Order: sequence, then C-alpha cells, then structure tokens
Amino acid sequence: MKTDYLIIGAGAMGIAFADEIFTRNSNITITLIDRRAKPGGHWNNAYPFVGLHQPAAFYGVNSEELGTNTTHLSSKPEILDYYKEIIQKFESSGRVKFFPKHNYLGNNQVVDLNNPENIITFQVNKKVVDATYMNVEVPSTHPPKYKVDNGVPLKPLNNLDVEYNKWGSFYVIGSGKTGMDAILYLLKKGVNAENINWIAPNDAWLFNRSHIQVGKISKELLKHAELIKNANKVDDVFLEMEKEGGIFRIDNSIAPVKWRCATVSPEELILLRSIKKIIRKGRIESITNKEIQLQKGTVAYPENTLFVDCTANGLSKREKRPIFSEKLITLQAVLFCQQVFSAAVIARLELTNISDTTRNNIEPVPHPEFKEDWPKSMSTTINNLLVFHRHFPLWMFRSRLNFMSHEPMLQYFGYAIKAALLSGPTKKAVSRLAKIS
Repeated sequence: MKTDYLIIGAGAMGIAFADEIFTRNSNITITLIDRRAKPGGHWNNAYPFVGLHQPAAFYGVNSEELGTNTTHLSSKPEILDYYKEIIQKFESSGRVKFFPKHNYLGNNQVVDLNNPENIITFQVNKKVVDATYMNVEVPSTHPPKYKVDNGVPLKPLNNLDVEYNKWGSFYVIGSGKTGMDAILYLLKKGVNAENINWIAPNDAWLFNRSHIQVGKISKELLKHAELIKNANKVDDVFLEMEKEGGIFRIDNSIAPVKWRCATVSPEELILLRSIKKIIRKGRIESITNKEIQLQKGTVAYPENTLFVDCTANGLSKREKRPIFSEKLITLQAVLFCQQVFSAAVIARLELTNISDTTRNNIEPVPHPEFKEDWPKSMSTTINNLLVFHRHFPLWMFRSRLNFMSHEPMLQYFGYAIKAALLSGPTKKAVSRLAKIS
C-alpha cells in the first residue's frame, strides 16, 4: 500500500501535523494509524469530566475552529467529536486513510490488532511521522508504581463519577493537575473538604488562567522572559510573577519546586486551598490494609476510604531527539507547553524548501518539570519563534494555534519585535542562572 506520509498516532499532535500537510498540499496522500478505536489519542482514555485547561481558541488544528468563544474550555465529548469530524473530512477527500485498532511494528509495517495475522506493509514515499514520542499517560491506562495490598479500594479518577457518593473519605494521590481535577470534582459534587485528603509529594507553581487568555497571554509570557533576563536566581522569576498575579501556589508558606504549566482559575485556587489535610511526606511506597507507607513516614487511614490514583505522568520530560531525519519525523514540542501548535509548525517546516539539516536548527523544548527548567524552556521557545518568523511570517500570523495570532496585527508584530530583542539576553540569562542553580 502506498502513502506519502505514514503517521503513527491519531492523537492531538498527529492530527495537527496531518491537517497542515492536508490543507497546504492537495496532491499529498496521508495514512494515520492508531491502536485505539477512535481518533483523539489520550482523550479517549481520559476521565469523563476532563476538559481543556487553556482556551480552545488555540487548541486542535489550524483549519477548524474549536469551541464557542475565545475563553471556552472544551469538554472531552466536544474534543472527541471535533477530531471525529476532522478525520471524516480527511477521508472524504480520498487522500487520507485512517486505520483504527492498528499498531506500528517498524519497517513500515502495521498490524491489525483485531486480526494479528493481517500485517500491512506500506510503501512510504516521503516520511514516517512518529506522533507517539511524547507518550501522554493517563491513570486509566497506566497503573500506579507503588504497591497496593489486596482489598485496598484504589481506583483511577475515571471512576469518580460513579464512586463519589459511596465513601466516607477520599485520599487523592498526586499533586499534579490530574490530582487537582479530582479534588475539584469531588468538591463540586458536594463532598466536604474535611473528607478529602491530598497526598502531594511536591508543590508546584501554577498559571493563573485569567492571565493566559486571548489578548493577554502574549504580554504575560513576555513578562516572564523579561524577568528571566533580569533575575539573579530562578526563584526571582516566580516570586515576581506571583506578585503580579500571573502565577499561584497552593500554600504561600511553601516554596514550590515543580513547574509543569498546570493552570487553574482564581476560583479553583480558592477551592483547592479549602483542602487542609495535605500529606507532604514524599511519594507513596505502598498502601496496606491499615496504613499508607510513604518515603518520609506512615499515615493510618479510616475505614470506608477510597484511594484515587492520579499519579500517571501526563507529559513526561522526554529526552530530545532530532526532529527530522531522512525518512522519519519525530514530533516533539518546539514551543513550551504548546504541543499541537508545535506539531503544526513542524509540518509547515516539512513543507518549506529547506534541508533537514536546516530544519533541525529548531531545538525541541521538553515539557518542564522543575522550576529550574523554565528559563531554558522560555529562551528556546523565543529562539524557535524567531526562526519560524524568518521562514513563514504570514503563516505564523494567520495560524489560529499560535496564541499570538489572536492579537491585532500591530500588537502582534510589536510583541514579535520585543521577543527578538529579548532573545539574546534571555539566552545569556539561562547560562548565568544554571551556574547559580
């Protein structure tokens, strides 16, 4: 079977890449494969009450709007319907094929998971595209790494919609955004905050959602870059942004060590702060029928308790790889915490008449994990943005996935000029701050 591009993974990044190729070249053929039964990647396995944490205005694909307005936080059903419609649009052209319930074996071979004897060998005229490297994890498909005794009631938060009213107390395990979502869901369902315990190995800095809306986010992030340029130490950046209201922490008496671009609204922050039973004793090692054994101690728990596992690493910090090679494209973030736009930009680079060596001047931006990762993530993002603007400035301005594109034209290019002026100083600051850290 012949195809120009064989895309492994029909999730958010794979479809964003395919959309750009499909839209800009009417002669190219594309094949998408996915081990799941439907397009949408990890959204298929996510908990039922999940939604976007940042505006739908710059999520999805470039060719189709998502959401009803610029602040809309699309729900799981809305997102899955959106991707279903995009795949239908692709297939109706006759140029795109989608193979659900298929897995990539390597060497251009794909196996049908419903019929393992059916192996398809593709003749790939251009490139294989690995859209699975970012390895998004969700609790329903990734069991916990700690030990759990038989009989201990532990479930992923996918089950909360049918479990929230059956238990006397809850222990939410995980301090990331998934854990926060579990807590917010329980509170909104009427569970008393006194009955919720939060096992949080690490505290994290959080984006204030009201500051990263259309018309605000570009200015906000340039503030971060300016602070990085002038900082004497990494903590200065976060403390100054906290003063300006751009970022939060759950407990003002604790200095967070994590920074993963998690986003909450001011209203959600108030709810999260209502949880007073926060257990900060490191990671769980095991849960027995009587107690929780953690790195820094043990905690007994009452009967009629449900443990809610939220420990899957949604976006882990992956090792950087060359994005472009002779016959392979490995999709990675090239802009901090902006995976779908990164995939669309990589597709646009693929269609640009330059060599793979030149394309690989773009540096991947691993998902940040610790606060010390932020200066490098920001600096690399700015440098990559400048490269993109040199190659295709009008495309950048028109790309709905680019949060800057929602600014008025004069404002947009004013911010672009400011980013260019900050590029060199932030790069120097990264080296300076790394030595201090």
